[in-house]
Amino acid sequence: MSQKVRLAERVISASRAARVAKASRLGIMVSAILTFLIFAISYYGEVVGNFTFSVDRMAQNAGITMYENATEKDYTSRLIATKVEDNQGMTAYCGTEYTLYQLGDAVCIPSDEELTSKDGSNNGESYISYTFYVENAGDVPVDLIASVNMISSSQGADEAIRVRVIIDGIGITYAKRQSDKGTAPGELEPLTETFYSPQEVMHEKISYFKPNDVMKVTVVVWYEGEDADHSIAILGGGVKLDMQFTVIEVYDL
Repeated sequence: MSQKVRLAERVISASRAARVAKASRLGIMVSAILTFLIFAISYYGEVVGNFTFSVDRMAQNAGITMYENATEKDYTSRLIATKVEDNQGMTAYCGTEYTLYQLGDAVCIPSDEELTSKDGSNNGESYISYTFYVENAGDVPVDLIASVNMISSSQGADEAIRVRVIIDGIGITYAKRQSDKGTAPGELEPLTETFYSPQEVMHEKISYFKPNDVMKVTVVVWYEGEDADHSIAILGGGVKLDMQFTVIEVYDL
């Protein structure tokens, strides 16, 4: 039995259980259930294209480099995470008040521990997960800016996208603020931080990154099925993202 069929069965079961709830809550639950059901039987043409990670020329000159395998350390200035083929909605809210789904369900985004357990690509059926390392192989400390950029978006797909960035075990999930379709337009989506700007998902400063310092980075991307904008309206849409590391200051020894 396919994942989509199992998901559809869970959705139908959840819908029946919801009928005993109060009318005000019933409408919200049914709306969320229907959103998941739509994407259990159809999926986006493109969830995310190949996700590119790079260090710019100034960072390269300062000795900043990357690799995806902690043992082999094949140094490079550019890495690529491949897209997934099945792009139905997932959720990071399992086990919380924001969804009917419990931890371990097929539609749940895995824990940070699981996501970071494998170097390189660790994609699920419907989400991208990629782990790599950034190292200062130069001779002087530097300040870095790590940014995730929205290169392109179509049919409002960026309204429902989630980008979780885990640096040395500390994770933050980024999302656009709630649209007019949300329960609190203009407010943050639950358990997220807002995009840095319309075109920049994340903008994080890494201060005094010393020679031989290494940071482990995992990036996870999915469409949040509990987002009010995750609907048939964005069917066929997609986003393209990249992540760049830029040196903004070089220190003298």
